Amino acid sequence: MSTVFPALGPQSDLRRSLNHRVLRWQAKLEGSGPDRAIPWVLAAVLFIGFAGLALARWRSLELGAEFAAWTQGMWLLTEGREPLVSITGRSIFEGQFSIIMWPIAQLSRFVPGAPLLLLLQSAALALGVVPLWRIARTVLELGVETALTISIAYGFQPQLHNLNLAEFHPETLALPALMWAYLSSQREQWLRFGLAVAFSLATRSDLGLVVIGLGALLAVDGQQRAGRITAGFGALWAVLALLVFQADLAGGEFVYADAFEEYGDGPVSVLWGMLTNPLQVLGDFVAQDNFERLILLFAPWLFLPVLRLRFQLPLVLFGAFGFVAAIPPGAFGTPQQDVAALAFLPIATAFALWTVGRRSVQRVFVNGRLLGGVLFASMAFFLFAAGSSLYNEPWSWGARSTNDADVIAAADSVDAELSVAAFERALPVLAERVELVELDAGQPVFYTRNPIFEVDVLLIDEADAAWSELGRSTFDQAAAAQGFRATEQFGTIRVYRVETES
Repeated sequence: MSTVFPALGPQSDLRRSLNHRVLRWQAKLEGSGPDRAIPWVLAAVLFIGFAGLALARWRSLELGAEFAAWTQGMWLLTEGREPLVSITGRSIFEGQFSIIMWPIAQLSRFVPGAPLLLLLQSAALALGVVPLWRIARTVLELGVETALTISIAYGFQPQLHNLNLAEFHPETLALPALMWAYLSSQREQWLRFGLAVAFSLATRSDLGLVVIGLGALLAVDGQQRAGRITAGFGALWAVLALLVFQADLAGGEFVYADAFEEYGDGPVSVLWGMLTNPLQVLGDFVAQDNFERLILLFAPWLFLPVLRLRFQLPLVLFGAFGFVAAIPPGAFGTPQQDVAALAFLPIATAFALWTVGRRSVQRVFVNGRLLGGVLFASMAFFLFAAGSSLYNEPWSWGARSTNDADVIAAADSVDAELSVAAFERALPVLAERVELVELDAGQPVFYTRNPIFEVDVLLIDEADAAWSELGRSTFDQAAAAQGFRATEQFGTIRVYRVETES
């Protein structure tokens, strides 16, 4: 037996050496200097990654009508015009009452509008790691290895990446603000708290529902007066923005009528329809796509947020209406509906780890195997469900094809003063003009004239299957009947201009 134990000596020495080195590095990182710098370094790394991916999709013309609508509305504001977006037929403020778009538009005077929107969105997603780190380190006093684990796992959240790639959604800018609001409440920095809440509400009207839940969370945490004020302010904003300001912009109509048409055509009738049809509401709520969304939100955190259910309060109202509403999914689903969850589930995870951690003299330390499980789950679900997963080869994004170059050349051939109807991929390139609409490949003849304005130019892509089925001669005849003649050809991109009387 004595000949066996000496063989274990070198392994034991190596383990002690590694543990000693880890402890030394941990002690260095626990210092005040690294503690201040680490979250900003992480945020910078995330921003570079997010921005690179978003700009790559923009460069390869993979953004569509929704992004073009925000770009056009922002450009109209900088030109001092009424922000009536011809692509959607409504004001840029009507859909979500995102008043944050006005100051963003002023920034676009100095930075090109389209990349500005994408860079701001990527920056907001990346900045979420800073308040998350502060909550872990200063509020909960978690060890640096736990804070690093939570921060890295945050950066791998699949819905966070999908939101970064899903064109542009102004409510994304509220994500770090909501996290900073909670951090400020824990520090009782009420001025900062109020500014963060106000900024969040300026990005989207129905985030008032999230603020109501945030107020309820504060009340449960023991800050009852602050909670009541916050919830009341959120409710007031939701009512005014949804039922007064947006309705006024929409000519008195309920702007979300299409999303809730199964229940009614106005806010009162919708609520009454939900109350009188609880089984239908339940069926919509537990639909398979909603269940899959919940899995994508909770599973990457090893379902640890369920240990701190009170942090689901800010998600309840906003999430419930979002689950019931009929919202058309984009290429990456509807991750904009998960902004509140992406803000508060990481905080809930930090509190859950604090609950199961071990208190030392100054810090709370969490079992390393549990932290490893969180990291593994976040990375696994990133690979499985994120739009920028390695399986989708994001390193190949951003290259422009010959067709992309033809689209840009065709768009450059059209004067900015002319009104245009074009296929979806071309819309972001043409967005900075007063009059622009999407040309439907399925019914091109009927979409060459928009009820708001007269179209001067048509752009079609003959490579599109729908156009190919029509046939060139058939479309030429239909276009000629409406006064258009083909004038330029850029690869498969054809430009039609309205014929002027000689």
